[in-house]
Amino acid sequence: MAGSTAVNDIEIAGGAHGCLLLHGFTGTPLEMVPMAEALAADGYTVCAPRLAGHGTSPEDLARTTWEDWVESAAQAFRGLQARCRSVAVAGLSMGGALALYLGATERPSAVIAMATPVRLRPVISRLARAVRPVVPYVPVIARLGPRGPDVLRYRVSYGRIPLRAAQDLARLLDRVREILPRVRAPVLIAQGRRDYAIPTESAEEIYRDVGSEVRRLLWLPRSRHVVTLDADRAHLFAVSRRFLAEHLRP
Repeated sequence: MAGSTAVNDIEIAGGAHGCLLLHGFTGTPLEMVPMAEALAADGYTVCAPRLAGHGTSPEDLARTTWEDWVESAAQAFRGLQARCRSVAVAGLSMGGALALYLGATERPSAVIAMATPVRLRPVISRLARAVRPVVPYVPVIARLGPRGPDVLRYRVSYGRIPLRAAQDLARLLDRVREILPRVRAPVLIAQGRRDYAIPTESAEEIYRDVGSEVRRLLWLPRSRHVVTLDADRAHLFAVSRRFLAEHLRP
């Protein structure tokens, strides 16, 4: 996304139970729209906020830190919590890491972490450290995820990545690994089998280290990284709806 017009937060009014949906690194709330609509059909109040530095320009992202992304998510959670009896947090990729962070630091009733890394691939970390002083941005060579006409309208992301932000993403993931044992809410972990953007063993590491007594690992056989838009999304949403019905409306 090269323009300067911001993508707005997405809000769908519903009942007394809320769902906070957090988008991924360099993405926007649009990639959460199909999931938001599926959850709204069950009567949930849904909020998908635009995280700091996202949905505007890569230069804006370069000026933010991982703490800014956490604060964006936390403020949105508290706002939804003030309106709802219970709130779940679901996130995609970096948004999943933020959902786990809120699971450890706030009081969500449930957490859904989708295509969530707990560390960057080593080659990406080395590249960011080595070339950032001389190459502050790198182009996105390929779009990771579905390209069908039914989902392209939701695929709005930056065409280049500030390496400073990539390093802050690594710092966020470092912190999330440390606090996984503090996550006590029920957790659903969803991971695409064809995801080449992150180490897919991240899902197993989250499942192993999270402190929740109730945890479930869902593998999506046809999906790549952007699982909210990919081939298994109907199954993902159905499982998520059952999970939330159990833990938000006991």
